Formats: sequence, C-alpha cells, structure tokens
Amino acid sequence: MHPSFLEILHQKKRLDGSSFYDHNVKVVKLLDGYDDLTIKAAWHHGLNDVPEDVKPFLTKLKSISKIQSSSKLGPEELRQILLVTVQDPRVIILKLAIKLQNLRTSNVFDEKEQRRLAQQVLDIYAPLGYRLGAEWLRTQLEDEALNILYPRKYREIQNFLQNTREEREALIHTTITQIKKRCPQILKIKGRPKHIYSIWKKITSRGVKLDKQYDHLGVRVITKSVDDCYQVLGTVNELFDPVPGRIKDYIAHPKPNGYQSIHTSVLYQGRRLEVQIRTEDMDLYAEEGVAAHWRYKGQGSTAKFERRTAWLKSIMEAQNDSEQLKDLAVNVFTDELFCYTPKGDVYYFPIGSSILDFSYRVHEQVGNKTIGARVNGKFCTMRTLLKQGDVIEVLTNKQQRPRRHWVKYAFTSKARQKIRKGLKEHENLPPVHWRPPNVRDQLRYASLVESMDYPAECVLAKCCHPIPGDKVVGIPVKRLVRVHNVDCRQADKEKNRCVQVNWRSEFTDKLLVVIQATERSGLLADLLHVITRQSFIVESASAKIIGEGHTECSFTIVPKEYELLVKLVNSLRNTANVYKVIFS
Repeated sequence: MHPSFLEILHQKKRLDGSSFYDHNVKVVKLLDGYDDLTIKAAWHHGLNDVPEDVKPFLTKLKSISKIQSSSKLGPEELRQILLVTVQDPRVIILKLAIKLQNLRTSNVFDEKEQRRLAQQVLDIYAPLGYRLGAEWLRTQLEDEALNILYPRKYREIQNFLQNTREEREALIHTTITQIKKRCPQILKIKGRPKHIYSIWKKITSRGVKLDKQYDHLGVRVITKSVDDCYQVLGTVNELFDPVPGRIKDYIAHPKPNGYQSIHTSVLYQGRRLEVQIRTEDMDLYAEEGVAAHWRYKGQGSTAKFERRTAWLKSIMEAQNDSEQLKDLAVNVFTDELFCYTPKGDVYYFPIGSSILDFSYRVHEQVGNKTIGARVNGKFCTMRTLLKQGDVIEVLTNKQQRPRRHWVKYAFTSKARQKIRKGLKEHENLPPVHWRPPNVRDQLRYASLVESMDYPAECVLAKCCHPIPGDKVVGIPVKRLVRVHNVDCRQADKEKNRCVQVNWRSEFTDKLLVVIQATERSGLLADLLHVITRQSFIVESASAKIIGEGHTECSFTIVPKEYELLVKLVNSLRNTANVYKVIFS
C-alpha cells in the first residue's frame, strides 16, 4: 500500500530538521481562502509524485525556483519569472508565500546565504508582490528581509513602536471616534500601523531620524460608494488641520497595479495622521491584489480583473526580445512616481525617468519632436529627471528629430525602443539644431492669462479678482501685466494703457482656488465633492474662519483645459452659501 501524500510530507525533512508537512501547512495558512487548485499546489509543492491536475501549476513554480541572482537578473531568468507571472499570477502568489516561510527558517544557512536570500526578496519578489497588489505578503516579506539584513536597526524600530504603542493607540481611538461621529456613511474604520520596512526606508532615503518621524499613525476608512469617499475626505479635512499637498486621489487615477484609494494627511495633537479612504471592493483589491480574483469568488468583474493586469501584456509583447525584457526589469522592479499633463492626465514612471520618457509616453511623434518642457511653469531640458507630482507641458519643434545620444537620456524601455525606431526612419536626414524658448515664451505660461502682444508675466488683479469666464483686459505695471475685469474701475481709469490679454487654453502650474462662503456644517466636504466630481485632482484642501459667520476654503488643484475650469467656477458659485470664488 502506497503512503498518502500527508505521510510522505511528515517523513520528508527540511534542512532545519522540520518536516515538509510543518512547512507546507504554514504556507497553506498564509493562503487561507484561495481557490482549491492553489491550496492543493501549496500542499504538494516539494513532492515528486503529485496529482495530474496540479502538475502544470507546480511545473511553472519549479521553473522559477532555480533563480539564484540577487538584483541582476539575466535575460533568461527574467524571461521565465515574468512569463510565469503572465500565464498564471497565482503561481507567483504561491512563490511569495513559500519565500516568506523560507525566510522565517533561513537561520539554518550561514550569514552570507541568509543575506543573499533576503536581498533577493527585496530586489525581485517584494516588487512583484507590489505589482500584483498582494500587500499582505509584500509587507511581511519586506519586514522579514530587513530583519536579516539589518537586525540591529530592525530591533530599534520594533522597540520604538512597542514603547510608543499605548500613546499611538489612544490617539487613533480618539481620532476614529471623532470621524465616526461625523460620518454615518462609514462601513468600517480601523487603525493602520505602518510596517517596519517602510519606516526604515524613510530613515535611509529621506534622512529622517526615528524619533523625528511623526507619521506612524494611520486610519483606514471603508465606505459604501465612491461618492461617500469624497464626502468623508471633506469631513476629515474639516475636523483636522490638513497638511498642504498631501491629498492623493488614486480613485480618479489608479496606480498602475490597479490600486485605488484616497490618501490625505492631517495634523492632530501635533502628530501627523494619514487617512486612507476607499470602498469595500477597493479595500479587498488593496489587500489581495489580483489574487482576489481567485481568493474570493464573485468579487469583481472579469473586465476589472483584465484592467488591473494590463501591465502584464507588455511582457507578452516582449517575450522573444531579450534586450526588451532586460529593459522591462527596470519598469517592473523599481519604485514609481507620477506626473501630470496640463490637462490633468496622470502618468506613472519608474524613478529615474526623464522629460524624454514623459514625451514618448504622451505620443511617439511628440517624443520625436521634443526640444524640452515646461515643468511647473519653468523651462527644463529633455534630460531633466521627473519628480513626484510635476505638471509637464512638452515643448516641440517640427524640425526636431531623434538623436543618437537621446538613448542615454531615456530610462524606460518603451522610450528607448521608439528612439531607436525614429533613428532608423531619419537616419539619412541632416542634423537639425534647436534653441531653448526665449524669456517671453517662458513667462507667458506662468499664470492663468497670456498676452500675445506684451512680453511680460500676467497676474490677476486683487481689486476685482477676475476668474475664468470673465472678460478681461491687461494693464502693464513695471515688469508685469495686471489682469482686470473689463468693468473694473481701476481698468477704466487707465483704459488708455490697456493691452489685450486672453485666458490660456491649458495650464502648466497647479492652481490655488479660494472660495469664500457663509459658515455652515459640511461646507468643505461639499466643495471638495463639487471639485472632484468635475474630475479635478485635489492636492490639498483647508478651511479657516475669516470673520464672524464667514469661512474661506482653499484648494490646490491640478489644472485642466479652460472650458472645464469655467464649468468648475459655475458649479462652485452654485454651491449653497458661496458668495465669492478667487484664483491666486
């Protein structure tokens, strides 16, 4: 009589002396709730004789188990691990769970081997976990790897969190109570502790000492609908002091791995608190990633699943091109940042990308004709590196063409491919030289208004506060042109000096919108809802009392085209209690 697979698991021993059963049962517990095939594969991995239905699954798993390199993947190794990810992401999820359990028992190896395994996790498997959205596995992998690589720093952070636990929990409890009291639409709210690796990364990348970090507090809010998310955001920013520039709307503009949520940072009792707001479906995906498609049956549509795994399609396109696969490693295994177009569209890039990468992401012909860009209103060369939240307007010249040295400036694989393609097409063309835009060109894009006739920066006059949709004129004052409403008394006094000005059709600067209104409960939340419903991205929001019974709400928004801005102004004016809208 042949022994059962469970008996074989009990008999077969690992290097640390434990049985394969002990190891596999822990892996199965990590994957609790997954589909039957994944669980069956988890039980049988490590065995030679396995059931027919899990053989293809485990064959794929074995094909990536021989990867030994740490941070430098060879073309064939990269090809194998990425193609397995494309074919069945569940294989990678199982691999992550196995890696996590292996790290926890890696003390059987010498220190050098332990460090190699830990570095491999940080370089390859944790980034894959992020790309697949498997947050609960990624954070545990990163913490375990950090404990092996930097045990003293790990214990220091761990002890700090334990010593400050009571204080943090008390603040979280008070915060949650206040938010729940004002937001009846909340389904669930809970504290969200930051994991040790993220704190260590902040220490090393930003140079912020542990005792000087004040943002270890986090709250996660789950709501019924997207509209409720924005209502809660407004209420949170009314209850507490918002940190400028710290609103991130990943609902309107999801991350490349499909993650959706609203993040905002506020100050409470001198401590920074991060609040994440999302729906139940978004929360499920944030924790489980694409694995939720199999882990919880009936959760999410197939179309949504396809949308969230769209990044994998680029790998399929490159599967027979070793050079392109090598470039893809940069895109898959590095951290990301995001930038905006003047119309408010968002694009994500790996850190290290340049203006040239941005140009080719917009369109191949835009990239081929690029001569530079205005970044947040200032001229920059095409080799300038992108920074988080930049608003970028690409500058082109119809005489421009791709140059051989551009390949050095491009960081992403797609940009380099398009440059090489352009070089082949234009190989026989004579070189074309270009010059940066002159000072007049740079200045006229620095505000909401431009003057085609007068070479100076246009600023909105504070006497009449013109807003998009108003008819305006300009009055030259020293090195500026002050822009007034046509019926402004000041403009009428100096009508002989007036110059023609026009509202710009697109904007490269982030815009500050100030709304004054008579005070009422829920005002900030309502205004925030109006702005986000118009598809504008809000980067910061705040409110203050400006007199008895009067409130001033300020919003920093990422710009869009002029027509949408006019529509936004009209919607804000029609909001209850609002009596003035100002652009600064």
